[in-house]
Amino acid sequence: MKILQINKFLKNVGGAETYMFQLSKSLKDRSMDVKFWGMYDKENLVQDFPELLAYNIDYGNQGIFKKISSVKETIYSVKNRKNISQVLDIFKPDIVHIHNYNFQLSPSILPEIKKRNIPIVQTIHDSQMVCPYHRLFNFQRNETCTKCVEGSFINCIKDRCFDGSLFKSTVGAAESMLYHSLGYYNKFIDAYISPSNFLANLIKKRINKEIQVIPNFTTVSIPTNPISPTENFYLYYGRISDEKGILELTEIFKKIKLKLIIIGKGALEEELSKSIAGYGNIEFLGPKYGEELFNYIVQAKYVIQPSKWFENCPMTIIESFSLGVPVIGSNHSGFKDLIVDGKTGFLFDFSNDNKVLEKFLEIDNKPIDQLKENVKTFYDKNLSPDIHIHKIISVYENLLNK
Repeated sequence: MKILQINKFLKNVGGAETYMFQLSKSLKDRSMDVKFWGMYDKENLVQDFPELLAYNIDYGNQGIFKKISSVKETIYSVKNRKNISQVLDIFKPDIVHIHNYNFQLSPSILPEIKKRNIPIVQTIHDSQMVCPYHRLFNFQRNETCTKCVEGSFINCIKDRCFDGSLFKSTVGAAESMLYHSLGYYNKFIDAYISPSNFLANLIKKRINKEIQVIPNFTTVSIPTNPISPTENFYLYYGRISDEKGILELTEIFKKIKLKLIIIGKGALEEELSKSIAGYGNIEFLGPKYGEELFNYIVQAKYVIQPSKWFENCPMTIIESFSLGVPVIGSNHSGFKDLIVDGKTGFLFDFSNDNKVLEKFLEIDNKPIDQLKENVKTFYDKNLSPDIHIHKIISVYENLLNK
């Protein structure tokens, strides 16, 4: 089977790229022919079709006239449609598996694939089809937002969701309005996959097609030389940014005095470091990767994810579960798909300060061995690589056999 993976980034930027590359490796291990198409970048991890890659539109480094001329390519790219046409004719894939493609690649590529009768599978990594900003979060108000999910995409312009920019927000809203009005998402995508019920239920409010829920997976393995900490610790790892609730988490640990280790990088690093200065029970280690990161995860008592914004299918939870570590997460969105409260971890309302303090002190005294057993059982039954790949291949085969 020949599979073309399409994603705007062909380097590791976030969870979508991590998933795509891990999926592709697993497919290649099963003797499938996998190639990639997306944007050019000197840091790309794959080099298929180098002369036919899309170029990266960076509004931040453009003048006003160049920005205006770039809008058309952002919303509907004639150049990218021509490029994907050549890629399809060269590679002749049996399946096209699309990930994130709006804006930089644009849905203009979809008719070109469909006219060759090639089935299109889309894994929905974010909420872009119901939220032009694709984050369900308004950073100006510092709160979650679902105004566009069932309402008008004009809300994106009114609230200037894209970095407070009227220009960017107008482009984003225009793109959403165009392709929904033309019915592209119902007309051209043959099979939708969502990593969570939470996201699937949101997308169904605007897409009239079946969405199969298949949680993400990981190929993390237990470290061979784990660290040996001198005390139990709780671990946050991920982006150091406001929507992740990291500053609020440190305020909790300042009061309960339990050990918290923080790993990651992001815009709030300096503010975080200043905030925890003088608190010996909170340690910020900066970014860690690979086995060094997994060493900390596997030794943690719990991994904590106090995200304020809605998450789809957090890879941090899947990685933690793969290493047998229970997770404390926010009581909303994709967290509720993965964390069985009291069995594979705990769901917290982090906005309720008094109850959060009580719950942390309560669970810190609970035996954890049974939770670890539950995590292993849950992972093996629902999230293992073999289960995931089998489901993905079944989606491919069902489309090819229609």
